[in-house]
Amino acid sequence: MPGSDKKTSIFLRISLTLLFPLLLLISAFTAIQLTNQFSFLHKFYEVQSRVSINGMSEYLTQTLNDPENFKNPLLLRANFEKAKELYRVSLLLVFDPLTRDILFSDKKSGFSSDDLIAAEQTLLDKKNGKPPLFLIDKRSQRLNAFTAIASPTMDRTYVAKVSFPLGNMKLALEKSMGGLIAMFLLTLLAGFLIAAALSRSIIKPLRTLNQATRDILKGQLGQKVSIHTGDEIEELAETFNQMSINLKAMKERAEDANPLTQLPGNNGIYHEVQKRIFERQKFVFFHIDLDRFKIFNDHYGLARGDEVIRKTAKVLIETIGEKGKPGDFLGHQGGDDFVILAAPQRAKEIAEAVIQAFDQILRTIYRKEDYERGHILCEDRRSEPGKPSYVKFPLMAISLAGITNVRRDFADYFDLLSRAVSVKKRVKSDPKSCYEIEE
Repeated sequence: MPGSDKKTSIFLRISLTLLFPLLLLISAFTAIQLTNQFSFLHKFYEVQSRVSINGMSEYLTQTLNDPENFKNPLLLRANFEKAKELYRVSLLLVFDPLTRDILFSDKKSGFSSDDLIAAEQTLLDKKNGKPPLFLIDKRSQRLNAFTAIASPTMDRTYVAKVSFPLGNMKLALEKSMGGLIAMFLLTLLAGFLIAAALSRSIIKPLRTLNQATRDILKGQLGQKVSIHTGDEIEELAETFNQMSINLKAMKERAEDANPLTQLPGNNGIYHEVQKRIFERQKFVFFHIDLDRFKIFNDHYGLARGDEVIRKTAKVLIETIGEKGKPGDFLGHQGGDDFVILAAPQRAKEIAEAVIQAFDQILRTIYRKEDYERGHILCEDRRSEPGKPSYVKFPLMAISLAGITNVRRDFADYFDLLSRAVSVKKRVKSDPKSCYEIEE
């Protein structure tokens, strides 16, 4: 069955995904277990060695106080070997640090300079009544005990270096092997059960999301899925639903957006105004257009006219970004007509900044001679053939006709537009860039 194949595939992917963290967990547990076991063994042997050194010292003292041992070197060595076996000593070295004579050694090389320094310290500690000197050799994992033993028979004081074994990793592994194997099997079983449970719990929601995604690819935007798992899958479904709604809204905005400026068009403006009126938000509605734009278009051409529209849109966008508040809205009705919805407390500042910025870009819009004259000369269509006459037209200006609902309410978008007509007429009667806000 296709469903079975998908379950198996999901199960395998989840299992493989869980494999690495499970192995990491096993490795971490193994390392911790071995470290703890190693530390325990290390401490255990260290305590055992400190107890054994007392008995070892007494045994060596008896050995060195017996004259028969010095008469028979084989007997002396046999007693030393017996002491090693009796107290589980790894290495034994007995020497005179003053004459540097070696009485007994397991190593052919004898003692090292470190051993000699430790022996001298041991003699000093013995004189001051201190216990034997213990040094840990981390490289060989041994505990080296240095104890001073007086021999009345030889009239000397010898130093015995007694090396006891400490815990090692091999021994720690042997003692931990049973627990490690059990933990390994239990971890793998738990991973298998988790993978099986996860694969079962996500298949149905995934199928639902997959089908909904296919529907979106077919253009069915705005639909929602109903998944209630109480976990991240439900969050994914909610995100999918929001994405579906946003895609539909984006499509509508893209279809409505002005192709020249990419700003929201008439449909977007309508819904934004209706939304704010319905939510009883306070705002200032600016209707913005360019005075004498058609004359400019006829004189300079449509391409230059489009450039003016784009530059005007840029001025409006930057001004709202600098002077406005989050949530302020900018739309493009078409041609040279724009709309701004602004917070009442920022409206005047925005209008003044727009006028100032627009008047500054006029220099980049007009030819140098037209800008310096302050007007353009257009041929009068009523002039006689061969006797052209010219008409002066002032440079373009920007008009902002504002109306606010701070003190009165509007029924809807169309009510707002109808009341803005008179404000627009008054503003456009001024040949210069200006604004008015009617409350």
